[in-house]
Amino acid sequence: MKRIYQYLILILFFAVCSTTQTPINLSSLSETVGSTTNKIEINSSNWEEFVGKSSQGNFISLRVDESISEDRVLIVFDIESLEKAIKDGGRIMNPLDRNVVDKMASLGILPLSETVAALQENLDPSKFTTAFNVQGDFHNLDITKIDFTEYFTKYTSGLLPSFFIESDNNYIFMIGGKGNIVKMKISDGSVTEVESNLLGIIESQEYSSIVNGSDYSSRMGIRDTLFDMRNNTLLVTAIKKDEKNNCFTLGVLSADMSTDYLSFTWSFEINHCEENFNSHQAGGRIQPYKEGYLLTVGDFKLPEDFGYEITEDSHLSKILLIDSDWNATIFSSGHRNPQGLTIRNATIFSSEHGPYGGDEVNIIEEGKNYGWPSSAYGFTYGLENIYELDHNNIFQEPIYFFTPSIGISEITFYNQAEFPRWNDFLMVSSLKNMKIYTVKLDKSQRNVIHVGEFYVDERVRDFTIGADGKLFLAGDLGSLIIVSRTDQDIP
Repeated sequence: MKRIYQYLILILFFAVCSTTQTPINLSSLSETVGSTTNKIEINSSNWEEFVGKSSQGNFISLRVDESISEDRVLIVFDIESLEKAIKDGGRIMNPLDRNVVDKMASLGILPLSETVAALQENLDPSKFTTAFNVQGDFHNLDITKIDFTEYFTKYTSGLLPSFFIESDNNYIFMIGGKGNIVKMKISDGSVTEVESNLLGIIESQEYSSIVNGSDYSSRMGIRDTLFDMRNNTLLVTAIKKDEKNNCFTLGVLSADMSTDYLSFTWSFEINHCEENFNSHQAGGRIQPYKEGYLLTVGDFKLPEDFGYEITEDSHLSKILLIDSDWNATIFSSGHRNPQGLTIRNATIFSSEHGPYGGDEVNIIEEGKNYGWPSSAYGFTYGLENIYELDHNNIFQEPIYFFTPSIGISEITFYNQAEFPRWNDFLMVSSLKNMKIYTVKLDKSQRNVIHVGEFYVDERVRDFTIGADGKLFLAGDLGSLIIVSRTDQDIP
């Protein structure tokens, strides 16, 4: 009896293994004919609008008899099951039909957003991973990561930012830490490598920096990007070599975006140069302001690494106001490493790395001093308590600080339809904590009354908001990360 039982199991195993299952795609559907619930024929010419995309692959949904499915909705993922369902009288349904969505939810199958599904027209689906229904404070989210390591290095390889990100209508521009530029069309996922001289410029800087016996050369490169729609210019901040004095500084490159080939030239550099320093602490965020720009400049970590005292006229540790002729004046001072910058209703907000603790969100006012290196809400990396926590009346207090540090990076205000309950919230990205923080200010816009968060599971260096309100994040492992509202969200 036992032998007969084993024999039956073996027959069943070979029967299952020999059953072919052909995944659903436009190619495999070419010979299949069905009809909708309205008796419209579906064939090779119009299958595309009925193919749904989900966390388990492409699917077709059908209206079937109750004897097949009690709720009369059937979801199939292979051609063989589809053809059997059609033979049994099944009618093709729209994959976005409310009954289909409810059925998928009951089965634990989650649909991809239209944006993500469209990207898979030209991007390999195997490069996509999606975390569904990630919990936030006022919205739940689907977070999709797309592997772009074909084009960009990971931060873990040399500690250089993987890429920075800009959006322009239907395109996402990704600018690598070494200077290569990739453009992706949001509507279909087509990717183009943009021709420019930026990579050559960055390579020609011959970066070299030794700090306390550690080689920091690989960390030197691009620090931020900005698409200035006022004059159709792409700006890039980067570490620049001073050939005459054999030292390095922070500079700004610019290129006209109206041509196919982007020809970058140096437009500006700060007034301080060092042979050896930590370029991670160079700041470098740039934003349009009045007729020119605001540029954040860090302290190059000179006070901590070398005990260096920064002078009032040095551009280090400052936020600079740059006019239309690229002349700079000091706007504010006392900054350690300002990593985020945004302007709303003429109010300037900046995020800033503290030492060991004390990542800050500041409102920047002209002529004000923000306390560094005297005051900070943190400690030295050796856990020495040498900073004044209270900024007293001498320095400007942050409107909020994070202790322990979150590895604060970019900030911007949200005001789009995708996440309506986050309208007027300040979005704050983080490197160390791998989260986006959703910050609510009071009516005065000077006091924080709520801080929410959601987990991205990758260091976020930079982000932009697409025309449809979705968030596009630059992940430090070479991932383009798309944050969209989940179907499971509260209406």
